[in-house]
Amino acid sequence: MKLNVKEKYNRYRIVYKSDAPLKGSFYFDCGGERVKEEFYLPAGENGVFVSYTEGYIENKYASGLYDLTFDVCGEGEYCVSELETELCGVLSGGTYYIENEYLKVGAELIWGGGLSYIEDKKCPVEGLKNMLNHADTGRLVQQSYYGTGEPPYVKGEFMGNPWVYNPVQGGDRGNKKSKLIDYKVTENSIYVKCRPRDWGHVGLYTDSYMENEYTLDGEYLRVWNRFTDWSGYKHPVNSQEVPAFYTVSYLNNFWFYGKDKPWQDDELDVRRDLIFWPEDWPRHRFYLKPENSESWCAWCDDNDYGIGLYVPDVRRYIAGRFSYNGTKDPAAGPTNYVAPLAMIRLVSYEPLSYTYLITAGDLKTIRSRFKSCKDFVKNADLTDRAK
Repeated sequence: MKLNVKEKYNRYRIVYKSDAPLKGSFYFDCGGERVKEEFYLPAGENGVFVSYTEGYIENKYASGLYDLTFDVCGEGEYCVSELETELCGVLSGGTYYIENEYLKVGAELIWGGGLSYIEDKKCPVEGLKNMLNHADTGRLVQQSYYGTGEPPYVKGEFMGNPWVYNPVQGGDRGNKKSKLIDYKVTENSIYVKCRPRDWGHVGLYTDSYMENEYTLDGEYLRVWNRFTDWSGYKHPVNSQEVPAFYTVSYLNNFWFYGKDKPWQDDELDVRRDLIFWPEDWPRHRFYLKPENSESWCAWCDDNDYGIGLYVPDVRRYIAGRFSYNGTKDPAAGPTNYVAPLAMIRLVSYEPLSYTYLITAGDLKTIRSRFKSCKDFVKNADLTDRAK
């Protein structure tokens, strides 16, 4: 194997080929401590893997290379031909923005790349800039999945309740950040990859990766998500958030279409008085009819202005308002939440992906925009993974 390890580095690159997925680790020094870096490689003939080292977002640098090991997840042979390191510029601020004449969008790279900022450039509401809530690592617009609660997994805890395996893009319940693996920013797109934390624990990474690509396309933000679990656990079918979506409290009315005449401008459904769902769980779940493909929803103010989310091929939502007070502050505790839901079994080493759209405006405009691109994608993984 060719080694090219610099005296000081914060990013590494591995070239390999393997018949099966691999789990790897190596040891280096960082901030005066010996660190074990874990990484995961999919099977492939011409595999290339890149990652920033632990401590990158805290402006810490790695040095040395003390051990390098690989474990095969299954059967087969592998060959690692190259490991090289490099020294890269460090993030400043942690939030990266892209914008066009319609939208300004920000991804919080220090929190796994979850969306922390969406601004409508044509917003008519005084004092309303960012429509997303980013009060902690569990807010944002982000990936979140639920897996096993059975041994050998050790359950976590949240709000006094036992908690199953729950990779969350932003971080854990103690506001510990997820690990940034890689990112790329262009004029109109942001790609980010992270190793998420386990929500029910504090300071525990999951054996998984999340990837996002955010692309501005005129009046829309197009989002592609991919999740790959490397835990090896046997997971049950669970109701998954695809995605978790948090807005400012000001956008207080939840809109969706729940009837049987999709995309015909039929009357919409609205809930104006939602509370936080544990107090009244069934009242905060909304089911779409089998023939209803108009699977978008929106949080709007009392003048029907707000932000919309369209996830093709979902059939349920859960939504609620937490500590509602109508504030426009994106860092405030009060927030509104919705998650389109899909019954999905996480399968180790098999990627799960889906795509959705976000737009902003008055309710009529949001609906019209989604209708004009109602067939933009088929989210097969949201309908074929409940096995």
